[in-house]
Parts: sequence; structure tokens; C-alpha cells
Amino acid sequence: YLHALIRETHRLTPVGAIGLTKTVDVDHLEVHGHKMEKGDVVSLESYSQGMNSDLVENPEEFRPERWLRDAVEARKGSPSEIIDHPFLASPFSQGARKCPGSRVATNEIKVLLSQLVLDWKISSPITELENVRYQQHGTLEVKLPGLQFETRL
Repeated sequence: YLHALIRETHRLTPVGAIGLTKTVDVDHLEVHGHKMEKGDVVSLESYSQGMNSDLVENPEEFRPERWLRDAVEARKGSPSEIIDHPFLASPFSQGARKCPGSRVATNEIKVLLSQLVLDWKISSPITELENVRYQQHGTLEVKLPGLQFETRL
């Protein structure tokens, strides 16, 4: 479930709103009914895909369950399966250009979150996603609300 929670966080707050751009290098490529020709430039960018209600049910809701195995299997063969594409699944990219530290960073995130949840009760005055604010610099930054940490007994 922790992995699903991290995926859902990346869907709602991707590292950057900038997409991966590629040039089509084959003639007559068709992906989910979209036709492309050799030389067309395409961009795969995660935020708009993750917030598209045609692809994600109730995209404004924080629901980590959408990344559990059964939900991913249920999307196979449908247009919604695009959100499970490896390039959208990880903020570290894929293939030869994948961040070499991605495995270490992912494990650090899991250890840090696990320990925080074990040691602290964390609450926020913001309860609705629409009230979370962002700012764009080099990356997409969440303007975090004041969080309250209480030790667990």
C-alpha cells in the first residue's frame, strides 16, 4: 500500500509539469486511435494525464487504491491503461536515461515515510485537494500548509 500511496502522490503532484518529448521515427504510428506520421513530435507529460477524468476516475480525489494490483489489471486493454505506462509511473524516467539513483531514492522515501508515520501523528488544516497551492520554478513545488506533528505514545 505504501508504494500505491507514493504513486498517487506523484500523480497529483508530479516533479515537473514538463513532458518528455520524442520524435516519431516510423511511418503511420497509431496509439489508442491517435494517428502520427514520421517526424511528428509527441510529448508524454504526466500531470494532465493524471488529472484527465476520461482516464482517471475522480482525478481530484486522493485514492492510492487505484494503484493496487487489481485496479491496474482492470485497466488493461482500456484507454485508461496509459496511466500505468512506465514513463508515467515513475518520476525517475525509464530505460537508458533512467536516474541511476532511482532505486536508492525510492527506498529512502519508503523508509522515511514509514518511520514518520510510526513516530508521529501528522495532521493538516487543509482537507481538500483543491485548497493545495503550487508554484512553478524549475520544478513543480507544492506550497505545503503548516503541518502539526504530535509524538505517538
